[in-house]
Formats: sequence, C-alpha cells, structure tokens
Amino acid sequence: MHNRVRLSMLLAGTVLQSAILMVGASAQDAQSEVASSEDESRLETIHVSSGAPDTHDKHQGSADRVNSLYISREQIERTDPQTVRDLFAGDAAISVGGATTAAQKVFVNGIDENNLAVTVDGVQQGNRIFHHTNTNYIDPALLKAVRVDPGVAPADAGFAALGGAIAYETVDVPDLLIVGRNFGAFANMSYETNGKTAAGTVAGYGRHEGFELLGYSKIAKGETYKNGNGFATPGTATDFQSFLGKGAYELGSGHRLEFTGQHVIDETLRPYRANIGAINNSFTTRLYDLRRTNISAQFKKDEIEGFWNPEALIGFSQNNYKVPHPEGSEGLGGTLNAKIENVFELSEVNTVTAGLDLISKDGAYKDPKSYYKEQLTNLGGYAQARLSPIDRINLSFGGRADGNYFEGMDGTQINNFGLSGNAFAEVDVYGGVSVNAGYSNVFGGVELEETFEFWRKYDYSNLKPSRSDNMTAGVKFEHDGWTAESNIFNTRFWNYRDGAGNTDFSSWGFNVSGGFNWGSGFAKLSYSDVRLNLADHKLESYRLINIGAGTGRKFSGEIAHTFEQYDLTVGAILDAALEFDGFQNAGYDAFDPYTVVSAYAEYKPEKFEFMSVRLNVDNIFDETYADRATYGQEYASVTPLYEPGRSFRLSANFRY
Repeated sequence: MHNRVRLSMLLAGTVLQSAILMVGASAQDAQSEVASSEDESRLETIHVSSGAPDTHDKHQGSADRVNSLYISREQIERTDPQTVRDLFAGDAAISVGGATTAAQKVFVNGIDENNLAVTVDGVQQGNRIFHHTNTNYIDPALLKAVRVDPGVAPADAGFAALGGAIAYETVDVPDLLIVGRNFGAFANMSYETNGKTAAGTVAGYGRHEGFELLGYSKIAKGETYKNGNGFATPGTATDFQSFLGKGAYELGSGHRLEFTGQHVIDETLRPYRANIGAINNSFTTRLYDLRRTNISAQFKKDEIEGFWNPEALIGFSQNNYKVPHPEGSEGLGGTLNAKIENVFELSEVNTVTAGLDLISKDGAYKDPKSYYKEQLTNLGGYAQARLSPIDRINLSFGGRADGNYFEGMDGTQINNFGLSGNAFAEVDVYGGVSVNAGYSNVFGGVELEETFEFWRKYDYSNLKPSRSDNMTAGVKFEHDGWTAESNIFNTRFWNYRDGAGNTDFSSWGFNVSGGFNWGSGFAKLSYSDVRLNLADHKLESYRLINIGAGTGRKFSGEIAHTFEQYDLTVGAILDAALEFDGFQNAGYDAFDPYTVVSAYAEYKPEKFEFMSVRLNVDNIFDETYADRATYGQEYASVTPLYEPGRSFRLSANFRY
C-alpha cells in the first residue's frame, strides 16, 4: 500500500511538473509568434484564475474577509463540479465526507457544517435531519459564487456562526448572458463511464428593460459505480433532478428585487445507512427519498454608496427525507428567515452594517405510529464596523444580541438571551506582506436535535445554550502573481447539544497555501493539519457525529492553463491525505495515506463560440480510498463508503 502511495505521489508530481514546463514553453512560443508577426491576428487573452474574491461580495477586502475562501463563477465553469466534493476540491482546509451526493457533508477546519451559519441566496439553513445523510443538498452548477468564513465570522454572517459561515449564491441572468445579448440559453449533455451516468441540463434566460427571468433544469441517471478495487458498490447509483427559477427587476437606483426558487430531488436505493458502505459485510440497501427546497425574496443593493444601502430578505428552506423501509420514517426540517439591514458608508473605506434578523426552525419526525417535533425561534440584532483608520491597517469588529426560544417535543420551553462579539485586524507590513488576526465569542442558543433521533424522547432539564470561542492568526504575501499564506486556528465549543445533554470539544491546527498566476493559467497548493479533541470521550467517528471529522493532514492542489492558440484549457487537481493516527488513543489503527489525481481538458473554439467539448478523467490512478471525512473508517465491522475509482466523463455544452 505504501509503495503504491509513493508511486502515486511521484506520478502526481511528474504530471504537475510536466504541466508547468509545458506552460513555460507555451508562453515562450506565444511571445515569439507575436514578435515575429505583429500583423497576425490572435485571440483575446484568456485569464484563468485560481478563485479570486467574488466581485459580488460588497465587503470584499475588509479585515473579516482576510481568511475567507472564495469560489468564483469562473472557477465553477472551469472545473465543472458535479458534486459538493468537486466544488471544494483544491483547498485542503475543506473536506467533504461521504462518496454519494445523498451522504456528502462539508467540514471546515474539521467542523461539521451543522455548526456553521450556512446560507443559500441569503436564506439561513439549519435543516438537521439524519446523521447518515447530507445536510444541505447543493447542485454546484446552479452557483455563481461561494464564500467560506472559517472559524471567525462577522456578526452579519447570521445567527449561530459557531464554527464560521458558508454563503452560497445562485447564478443570475447577467452571469450567463453572452456579452452584448439580452437573451440566451444553454444545454449540456454528459456521460460518465464509471456508473454509466448520463446527465442533461437545459436553461433559458433573458432580460428586458430591467426585468430578468431564468429557468434551469438538470436530470442525471446512472448505475452503481465501481471503487478502485473494481467492486460495484450497492446504493451508489445516480438519480438526481435539480430545478431553479429566478425572476428579478433592476431599479435605476442600483437596487435589485429578486425572487428565487430551488428544488432538488434524489430518490433511489442507498446503503442501509447512507454514509456507510456496509456493516459486517452486509451490503443491504433501502430507498432514500431526499428533497430540498429553498425559496427567497430579496431587495438588495450590491454596490455600497452613501448612507442608504438597504437590504431586506424573507425566505424559506426545507429538507424532506423519507425512508419508507422498514418503518415508513420521514424527517422534515424547515427554516423561515427574515432580515432587514443597511450599510452606512462613512467614507470610501469605512462602513457600518446594522440589522435585525429572525430565524424560525422546526424539526419533525413521523411514521405511521409516531409524530415528534421540536421548534426554535431566534430574534437577533447585529452591527459590524469595517474601518481603515490609517493606510495599511484594516479593522473589522461587531457584535450580536440574540433572544433564543426553544420548545421541546414534550412542550418544555427554554428561553435564553446571549451576546456575541468579534474582532479582526489586518496590517499591511511591506512589499505585499501582511499579518492578520481574528477572534470571536459566539452565542448559539439551544439547537434542534436531528429528527431521526426524536424517538429517544429527551429530558430537556439539563440543556444549556451553546457557545464557541474562535481564534486565528496568519500572514499573507501577494506580489506579481505570487501568493502565499498561512494561519493557525483554534475553535472551542462549550455546552454543545448532545441529545439530552451537553458536551465540549475543540478543533485546532494550521493551514498553509501558495500559488502563482500567470494570466492564462495558475498553479496552487495547500496543506492543512486539523486536530480535534472531545472533553468527555476519546476520539472516534461515533462520538464525532454532528460535531466534526478527524481529517488530519491533507494536501490539495490545482494547476490549469489556457493554450490560447488552440482554444484549449487543461488542468489537474490533486487530493492527498497523509497517514492519520487521530483515533489511536481510542484503540484504533492509523489510517493509510492516499493520493488522488484528476485531470480535465476543455476545447472552446473561437470560431464556434456557441459550443465547447470537455473531457474529465477522475481518479487517474484508480485509488481505492474514502475521503478522510467519511464516517467509520476505524471500525473493523464497517466497510466505509469508498469514492469512485477511475472514471472518464465526456460532456458537450451548447450556448446561445
């Protein structure tokens, strides 16, 4: 096994090194051609970036964004992610456990997304249903931008940003239109060899006199995939539908009124426990019917100008998970959101954001014999100042006040009030070098338990409101396309709800990354070392349910380049994990390392701008592995849900 890993790492290094050498040769050839023939027409320069800050983020560049991880629309179009795991590939600080879309969960610095403030088009999620399934089912093709605030998050990120925040934004009509056009459409068709999965996407969109309208639909169907050992894993077939509708009106003042509706369906056989391949070699499957809905209405202004920059939102999200066999179980989790805020521009580099928000959550479980429900309402007020008092210094600080009202299954009411605060600072030292630090203390109230655990009929007398402490410090360097950064972090949770009681835990470690962008391409590499600790138990997967994942030491990397003379973009992605010994104190063996390399090539002919053809080769070396964040790898009785083995995906995109 170790020899295979070393060979894979060597081959991966060879692939990346060869790509860099080809880029250098290509750049020299291009310069020679231009010098020898200035009259010869050539393509407009194509810039391929590694994921710059989202231009739609009105607070980009502020101190509280210094450690934020951005995924731009350009990056999404370049990597063409099919799952959330694909979406976050390339950044070692983020792990996605669970090989199928029904089981995938996002972990930021080892912390489960259940413990972050997650929003989709501004609507805060929180649909905690079943620890064997995903929490927030996202179709990456719908997205125009993602922002992750690891650990320390600003007050306007939302209620209970205990371990940070994730903000997903879906595409708008202007993001899809070809320059100079007011109407458009696209269709995408793809086929993947591992699992024989066929997918089709269609969309139509347009704008007229300030009005915008967008409709999107995707359907994907396939068979079970094979892991690196060639085993066809039961319960891994694809049966997926995704829909998006969006209408908007742009006011002349720069304000925007927007209505969005999303619906995702995943209904097919999955492993009996959706995130576990098998227990005691029993590969039993059962039907999981998973449906997620997100609806929002927003009035907003992306550009900040003057004292009047209001934003208002009302939204709804719901997860509905049915497991018909054996008991006809159904879990529902819903949130109702409302928010109103304003950004006061004191000067070009100094703003204050203030607002009120409301989130009402409910979680329910039902079967033919039972019905249980918990409810939570939180009313909060917040303010966040983003200031630059002198050149080279950026500050951001703010706080929240939250009233938290919880009602248990038996009618027990628990009311709490809590304050939260945060502070960030970034200092530009010299020559592109800056240092930064951040701290937050966050009130989380009493959270809902997952609905499929309501059969336990809790005694709520011992529940306390949760709270977290987040600290981070780092250094960054940016100059002439070169970037490098590192940060250390420590997140501690107190009184985290564990059924009918509370527990404490912590996550700490460091992240390092670096890269170079040469205009028509880039290379980047990141390394993350994350450790977890439980106050009351030794570390193992079962004790980490809904808390986090032992991800340990991971590498992620990506390289891409556009060969302008050939209208061709090629790239490769690296995902590697070193040996993990985090569960040894509980008596379990260390996990073996793994190395996974994937590659892609996309041809976009200038003469036929309406079409492109793409080839992806995933898991080139046919590695048999489960992502570090996948449940249960330490248990002898568990066969983990292994990721797919080598697969080829051919796709064609037609655009008008």
